[in-house]
Amino acid sequence: MARMNLAVVFGAKSPEHDVSIVTTLQAWPWINKDKYYPYLIYLDPQNQAYLCPSPEKYQPRVLIKKTLERNIRVEFIHGGFLMKKGVLRKKVPLDCALLILHGSYGEDGRIQGMLDFLEIPYTGSGVLGSALGMDKVAMKDIFVKLGLPVTPYLWFWYQEFKKDPARIKKLVKKKLKYPLYVKPANAGSSIGITRIKTEKKLAEAIKKAARYDYKILLEQEIERAVDINCAVMGGWDPIVSPCEQPITTNRFFSFQEKYLKGGKKKGLVNVNRIIPAPIPDKVTVQIQEMAKLIFKELGCWGMARMDFLYQEKTKTAYPNEINTIPGSLAFYLWEAGGIKPSQLIDKMVKLALERSREIAKLDYSFQSPLLDQK
Repeated sequence: MARMNLAVVFGAKSPEHDVSIVTTLQAWPWINKDKYYPYLIYLDPQNQAYLCPSPEKYQPRVLIKKTLERNIRVEFIHGGFLMKKGVLRKKVPLDCALLILHGSYGEDGRIQGMLDFLEIPYTGSGVLGSALGMDKVAMKDIFVKLGLPVTPYLWFWYQEFKKDPARIKKLVKKKLKYPLYVKPANAGSSIGITRIKTEKKLAEAIKKAARYDYKILLEQEIERAVDINCAVMGGWDPIVSPCEQPITTNRFFSFQEKYLKGGKKKGLVNVNRIIPAPIPDKVTVQIQEMAKLIFKELGCWGMARMDFLYQEKTKTAYPNEINTIPGSLAFYLWEAGGIKPSQLIDKMVKLALERSREIAKLDYSFQSPLLDQK
């Protein structure tokens, strides 16, 4: 069989830009070069696209520097992309795009919409699943609709707080109890999150969250809860991975612990974790079933990681959020379930092509006499 042209897309205008670079350099060796002809496409912080050299020789910063120096620009077109260098143009057809983008413009449905429009198959969820998976407030509203246990929360626009901070503080006092987590509704990798014990730090925490999103989420802390994660993969009938418990030293899983703790080891691979998670079998099954339910209800596709908070005292698992393009592609969870990283890439591409075929079955035309009316 001929090799498939695979665009590996990373970077983009996002606070998680650097996390995307790290995940991509982790995943690059997993791509079977006998099956795929990979084009490494970097989106800079202004979403300008460039073709990268082979990354094996370079450290992350040097790779990006070399990419920008070469200045081979990429323009996505119907069914593929144009490589542009000076006056030269070359069209490259694409079989699939492997999206390794975290946060805004890459995980929130925006690039997914562009690729749908250009009829380029891509890994992961579509526009709606990606957008819902990014918005923590919309996600929690769906958890409530499904009857799942949800920690008390409320949300508001930052502009509302600036206009009348006393009203928001009064609302918080009425509905929630401290400690609280103050979060930007649309952000990942724990960026912009603050844990506060009293109202004294509320305004400062809200201002910090508002650097990343104008929609602010406040969540009441669950006493003595631990993080439990489970990955999901598939389309109409998804499968789940074993559960893990990341070992953290802070009250919550911060950016520093996720990505900076391991020194030369980069990304979520450096995190200390227990797989399978040390929780009762019954709770494991509940978490896995909730993960599948949420994946399907949000309209997700491909592969995602679902994060939970587990309170041992009450044996209750609270769904926290879904990551439709998880850091390190959650390979450690799938590897624990017997799926090697190279097989994970294959499965993600296969699901992308399956979704593309499903979309192609729909009828996008409708014959009517509307234009013939006089």
